[in-house]
Amino acid sequence: MQVWVTAPTDREIHPLITWLQSISQPTDGQKYRFRGHDIVIKTTGVGAVATVFHLSRALQETMPDCVLQIGLAGSYAAELCPGTVVRVHRDRLADLGAEDHDRFLDVFTLGLDAADAFPFQQGWLVNPHLQAFPELTLPAVQAITVQTVSGSASTIARRAAGYHPQIETMEGAAFHYVCLQMHVPFLQIRAISNYVEPRDKSKWRISTAIENLHRVMKQWLDAWLR
Repeated sequence: MQVWVTAPTDREIHPLITWLQSISQPTDGQKYRFRGHDIVIKTTGVGAVATVFHLSRALQETMPDCVLQIGLAGSYAAELCPGTVVRVHRDRLADLGAEDHDRFLDVFTLGLDAADAFPFQQGWLVNPHLQAFPELTLPAVQAITVQTVSGSASTIARRAAGYHPQIETMEGAAFHYVCLQMHVPFLQIRAISNYVEPRDKSKWRISTAIENLHRVMKQWLDAWLR
């Protein structure tokens, strides 16, 4: 089996690389031979545009058995505190559209795209593969993807009311979109670094989130790839 593990930034994926270097056989590039499986590491960049470009180009050259996206996220849900690790059931492009005075109109409301045209389901990009990973027992959440991270009370309130998200990222929906279009099994795993609230980086717990993310990844890969 060939498994790709992608992340927006090197920082979000570096602990996994260090672990793989210590317990597996490196091959060419960022590929590691682990118990007869190939784990390929790819950094795809920050935001939807970079994610779509790098992931689409890579999938046109090689089709793996599964693609994982890991990284950080902000939480809208009180129970998903910083350090919590989750898997994403469905994701949505939450800032693609138009402002109409104080309202936001997405591309479906504007009639620029059909909310149920593949790969969308009522505007959502749903992962149909969660049941394929029974070893990974993490909360399954609803996410939104934005290109400007929510950092004001008005923006947060509008997005929360419009989509009822549990987490927010800058790449997740783009990742779902590409994988659904390319018909490759996929899974998005995120660790909460902060609550979505008016911006205050003193409250962020990035190191804790990354540590917990990679503890989960190591335990899961060790159980899954046998």
